[in-house]
Amino acid sequence: MKKSGFILMFLLIASISCKTQKKPRAPKIDVPIAINIQAESSANTNFINLSYYRFQLLNAVEQFQSVNFVLVEADENPEVVLNIDIENFMLWPKDERVSRRRVSRNIVAGTDSNGKPVYQTVTAVVDIVQIQQRTNARFKTSLSIKAEPPVKFQKTFVANYNYVNSYVDNIQGDMRALDPSISMSRGMLTDLTEDDYILILSKQEMIRRLGDEVRKFYDSKTKAPK
Repeated sequence: MKKSGFILMFLLIASISCKTQKKPRAPKIDVPIAINIQAESSANTNFINLSYYRFQLLNAVEQFQSVNFVLVEADENPEVVLNIDIENFMLWPKDERVSRRRVSRNIVAGTDSNGKPVYQTVTAVVDIVQIQQRTNARFKTSLSIKAEPPVKFQKTFVANYNYVNSYVDNIQGDMRALDPSISMSRGMLTDLTEDDYILILSKQEMIRRLGDEVRKFYDSKTKAPK
């Protein structure tokens, strides 16, 4: 009895000790950031929602940062200034190709007298529609952080992307012959917009590299001995 009481007391003291040793995580400091975006006028860039793009960039750059970024205007004394010039944004004409194919699958149609599955081959004739669309852009970026000494980073990023998607249409025959994972109709596909494409291009390298530069500075700042 005394032994169990001693063990219980030891566990209670150890639990209290662990709780007192845990330090609350310090809240992230707010850092004002200005993101200035310019896009050369063209048939494609005129459809980009630059305000939406700016907020998406902020969310992407802020990932895994040790600080909390607050979006401000350029004249509101930002600590971080990110300038991005979008050039040569091209969205090439969509290429759509249709091929007629015969497809088949073996399915379980039932069981025999011994309870074993009986298979049946079902077939269908379908149109396989493949859509491709190429896009590319150049991003001229400059990043500056107010510090001693000041942090400056400049780089031009060139990005390319080839969108490919396929679905089946005009099905004739047994629907069970189709793979369930295949899109069955045009209505199930959502066309990408200029906003979607410019974000995809931005995320290929530019956002990751800019985020790394910012993270490198603030990680060293927050971990520096006080």
